[in-house]
Amino acid sequence: MKSNSLRAFTFFFALTAAATAVHAQGPQAPANPAPAGAAEAGPNVGVTPKGGGLFIKSDDGRAVVRLMGYAQPTFIATAESNKQAYKVPSFFVRRARADFKAEYDSLYTLFFEYDGGPTAATSLVEGYAQAALVKNYLNFRMGKYIQPFSAENLRSSRALETVERFQALGALVGLSAFDAKIGAMLFGTLDPEKQVKYFLSVNNGSLATASNGGDVRDNNSDKDYIGRFEFSPGKIFRVGVAGDYDKEKAQTLSVKSYSGATFDTLHVYGTRIALDVDLHSQLNNLGLEAEWLWADFSDTGASMNGGYVQAGYWVKGSEAEGGIEPLLRLEYTSVSADHPPAASTEVDGSVLMSATLGVNYWMNGWTRWQLNLIEETTSKKGNVTYAAADDGRFLPTLFAQFQIKF
Repeated sequence: MKSNSLRAFTFFFALTAAATAVHAQGPQAPANPAPAGAAEAGPNVGVTPKGGGLFIKSDDGRAVVRLMGYAQPTFIATAESNKQAYKVPSFFVRRARADFKAEYDSLYTLFFEYDGGPTAATSLVEGYAQAALVKNYLNFRMGKYIQPFSAENLRSSRALETVERFQALGALVGLSAFDAKIGAMLFGTLDPEKQVKYFLSVNNGSLATASNGGDVRDNNSDKDYIGRFEFSPGKIFRVGVAGDYDKEKAQTLSVKSYSGATFDTLHVYGTRIALDVDLHSQLNNLGLEAEWLWADFSDTGASMNGGYVQAGYWVKGSEAEGGIEPLLRLEYTSVSADHPPAASTEVDGSVLMSATLGVNYWMNGWTRWQLNLIEETTSKKGNVTYAAADDGRFLPTLFAQFQIKF
């Protein structure tokens, strides 16, 4: 490891160890009374309403174990010209996840989540240990967790308003970083009102493959650094900004249709700098969201940018109580390559645009139907699957997803 990287990591973990020691030597809570906010009354075993899972609680309320889970069987219908191996229409299981969470004094957390949806094998989505060094202000997490880059990627899949995340994010998640990776993170709030939140993460930056899913020791000489800040001046508005720095091994950046058809591919390697900005607002029944990201691979001469704007309106009820929310999402994704080594073939078209008309029907806090009608158009046909499609510039896709969470 380079000397400057070694000094940085030595300082990082020394700081964390020192903070832990100070916290451990500080005044301890009495053994008998439960800490403020801990529930002493109520059953020791039960089910949290509206999808909160099964809980087992100690007599003093200080230790709580939760078991949660959800499944998302999905139906897809799309144009046969996407040239995919599967037949259309088709059924598949998008996600089937089980969560385990244990907390003590609301200060220490053990969490892991498994997904039985992947066709290859059951995969570990997240698995980490977490400690509140200074409650609310300074927390330390270590293990495998979702990296704090994209706001939409940080949202649990069970809470997504659309069946899939936006396409530019999907392209970057396929590289090393941005999704669930192994590393360490400091996060918390900077003010008593919790209006400003911060996340500082370093992860292995390992070259992810279909077989390891990023669950490997580092095989890259450079770590991946991600920082994120969020500002919430009130309950109705939030803005976030995140940055990323890494040096990539040679990989393929793929921009895909929602049907799975690949539009454009670029070979990327070397320095990667990325930026993400997101806005969120909830005005009574009207929800407005927008996110934009940009990634530049200067050594390769390639870059990508894209994002979405979305409006959703609760015409009846709410997620917690059951209700109906129609929504409209508009997306834009663009790739560019300055010189031929960045492209697998000549890039024929660089822009993919999508419009999603959707509806979320929550029958109650546990059960939801989702329907997404998506129309996509491109500047041309792209350089992979789209190039073989007769109508590659116009591709409709229909998603229908049924979810039950507990």
